[in-house]
Amino acid sequence: MTTAPADPIRASYLVRCSAADAEGAARAIAFEQTVEVPEDFIKDDALRERIVGRVRSVAPQPGARDLHRVEIDYNPLLGGGRLPQLLNLVFGNVSIYPEVRLVDLRLPDAFLARFRGPRYGVEGLRRLLGVHGRPLLATAVKPMGAGLEHFERVVRDFALGGGDIVKDDQNLADETPADFLRRVERCQRAVEEADRSTGRRALYLPHLTGTQEELEERLRALHGLGVRGVLACPAILGLENTRSFAEKHGLVLMAHPAFSGTLYAGREPRVDPGLYLGTLMRLVGADVSIFPNAGGRFAFTPEDCAGVSRRLAEPLGTLKAAFPAPAGGMRFESLAGMAERYGAESVFLVGGALLSHHEDVRRGTEAFLGAMRKLFKERLEAPSAEEAFSSACELPSAKKGAVLDRLAFRPDWSWEGRPASAYKADETLPFQGVSRRELVGAHGEKTAFDLRYFELAPGGHTSLEKHAHTHTVVCVRGRGVLVKGKKRVELGGMDIGYVGPFETHQLRNEGAEPFGFFCIVDRERDRPVAP
Repeated sequence: MTTAPADPIRASYLVRCSAADAEGAARAIAFEQTVEVPEDFIKDDALRERIVGRVRSVAPQPGARDLHRVEIDYNPLLGGGRLPQLLNLVFGNVSIYPEVRLVDLRLPDAFLARFRGPRYGVEGLRRLLGVHGRPLLATAVKPMGAGLEHFERVVRDFALGGGDIVKDDQNLADETPADFLRRVERCQRAVEEADRSTGRRALYLPHLTGTQEELEERLRALHGLGVRGVLACPAILGLENTRSFAEKHGLVLMAHPAFSGTLYAGREPRVDPGLYLGTLMRLVGADVSIFPNAGGRFAFTPEDCAGVSRRLAEPLGTLKAAFPAPAGGMRFESLAGMAERYGAESVFLVGGALLSHHEDVRRGTEAFLGAMRKLFKERLEAPSAEEAFSSACELPSAKKGAVLDRLAFRPDWSWEGRPASAYKADETLPFQGVSRRELVGAHGEKTAFDLRYFELAPGGHTSLEKHAHTHTVVCVRGRGVLVKGKKRVELGGMDIGYVGPFETHQLRNEGAEPFGFFCIVDRERDRPVAP
């Protein structure tokens, strides 16, 4: 066994083997997932300590014969702060072992800080829609082959009936990219017309699929059409691809489980359903995660559903909670049981039962909402303009079409149109005497970075913190000190300082004059955490 990292990535497995073989099986997993060589091959003790997974515990699973729960701690650096590397670390080669199941992950806050997670989450999506106190109601545009007029009518009537989210069925296919855009434009226009009529806001989520090149083209087109979100199948597109476009484009993301059932369905699931459909979907950035409802046409149990819902809501670093969306075989008569099982913080995804409940979709939607309002105390507000969708290249506060030509500098070390703002919203990470000005990036400029100006009063200092993104600091006024771990780097006029990923750092003014510096950071970045 090796020495445990201070704050490890902890993976829990269920391993089917005899009691006599359990310890050996646990060590085999730890070696296979890290160095991928037999145990006796590693002679270097330092290598074992830094790299090889540490078996933390091995215990028989209560009530199960020849089944053991194994916990292994991995050095978080081996996860690389990236989703593909994390998945390979905890379940790469051993996913091929039929006797090994991945059932839990504990991820340290410093690792989680690399992930944005759901952009909107439960609260943000509620503000966007203006709906509080009850589950959101969603349906699907189906069936494939019904034609544009039918799809357009379903979207419009659902929104007119008061529905919240209408998504493409995940099997809707278009012959050409032009067909896709034509269908999306018609459906988006229909939902906007309904919104103007009702004074509410409903979301239309087209199914995003295609090649890598097509995805980017379609995402740009969706922004141009005013579409605020998408349905995506992360197991088909790839978890990292999905995470990347969700973070970059800022759309509401509803994740569909298509093609992922081989991981968690059946008598011997390879991955815990809640872990995949809950924890991993939040890492991917899903605001809503669809999963099979117990009692429907899929073999999910109430315990499976409860596990998914729990993981979508439980604390996970600073990542927002996401909506659970049970679906499949939901009926009007089952709403009371659904309400008891999932509560208000959920999305009820009702497809065929809603579309066929009355002779038209609008009446079916009104009927389902009426039943839900008897079970929950609904509170409606005006949809939030501040929660309008944004991308990495366009923030909600930006004025469309505005072009930055010049920021006029003033002798008092300020810039025209760029007032000072609070350094941090709270004092969780202590600081003193810091002023901040957002110069480029936060006002709608199409950049991949933010340029800010900070000024420290004499005796002032920024927070002592660390994070995954990097800093470039350019000293332009006075002198200061950049503290990096145990190092002190003095900065004078036009000196440039650099802070790498996860380096503990702080900027200080130990002189008698103001210390001012430009700071350049990635537009999309993680939140600072304490050292």
